[in-house]
Amino acid sequence: MRNLFKPRNLLMIVVVLAVMLGGAILFPVPLPTILLPAEVIFSVAGFPVTNTLITTLIADITLLVIAFAVGRNLKEIPTGFQNLIEWFLETFYRMTEDIAGKVNAKRWFPVFITIMMFLMVANWWELIPGFDSIGVIEPIEVATAHTNGTVRTGYKLGTFLGIPSLIKEQVNLDDEQVHEILAEHEAAAASGEAATESESHESKYGAYVLKPLFRAAATDLNVPLALALISVILTQAEGMRVLGMKYWRKFFLPTITGMKAVDAFVGILELISEFAKIISFSFRLFGNVFAGQVLLFVMPFLIPYLIPVPFYGLELFVGFMQAFVFAILTLIFLSSAVVSHEGHEEHGHGKEAPVTAH
Repeated sequence: MRNLFKPRNLLMIVVVLAVMLGGAILFPVPLPTILLPAEVIFSVAGFPVTNTLITTLIADITLLVIAFAVGRNLKEIPTGFQNLIEWFLETFYRMTEDIAGKVNAKRWFPVFITIMMFLMVANWWELIPGFDSIGVIEPIEVATAHTNGTVRTGYKLGTFLGIPSLIKEQVNLDDEQVHEILAEHEAAAASGEAATESESHESKYGAYVLKPLFRAAATDLNVPLALALISVILTQAEGMRVLGMKYWRKFFLPTITGMKAVDAFVGILELISEFAKIISFSFRLFGNVFAGQVLLFVMPFLIPYLIPVPFYGLELFVGFMQAFVFAILTLIFLSSAVVSHEGHEEHGHGKEAPVTAH
């Protein structure tokens, strides 16, 4: 504690505080518009391409580049980047064997590692400068009309190094202005005229919002939901592959306690739990990643410099953990699906006999 009050340390603290407060005063950062649905950037043959879809494609391309970079010049004694990737894969392959057994690990590891690496890369792309901060500046009228009145706050338009940007000077629409914008939009749609879409259009309220080109993929509920459906459907398919039609007995004709009424009730709970997995998978991933995005929005808005740095480290950890949790739960559910509930016996076909989780 005494070292804290040494002149050198006190000087460093004063400098840090001065940078933080000076940055907040001299270089204020506007708070980005926070919306649940992904924003449409453009359309291809009537198909809307959203900013989250673009990020999903970027994550896919990133994984392909990693695979190509490692696989084009494989060495028996790995070095450098190949060594790092092999260590990563071997670590999680051994963990997969511990959970699912050696036989099932060969079959399920590709699913496990694909889900994990895709989500990890997609989540980490959110931390790259430019995400959620580079995009199309559009008048607040367009955003308000498209969100049915949800967007009511915009910012004045300025420049930064000659580039159009938003400045921290809020413009808030009142109820009358929102109703006016919605009425004009409905009238334009009813008359068959194109709604005001041009980014060059000037806002009569002097307010603009930023539509980001890139946004974290998992902040679009469609991405977690799609992965959840893949996980749950694959679980049912693997249960059918190993146990055959007996797999469905745990839902409709289980024999666990010997009491038909109790067993039937347990079967109903099992069936409900399969649908609950889809909901819990989807909203756990979506909620955590979206909350992290909002956190990264708010901290620079409050204090632009230095303070946000620890939160980037936090989101680096959260991005990995959310990917790991989603993938490991998929693996656990797969392991559980191939275990018979009839007298707690394991079922399989010859060498395909599954190994229960430890």
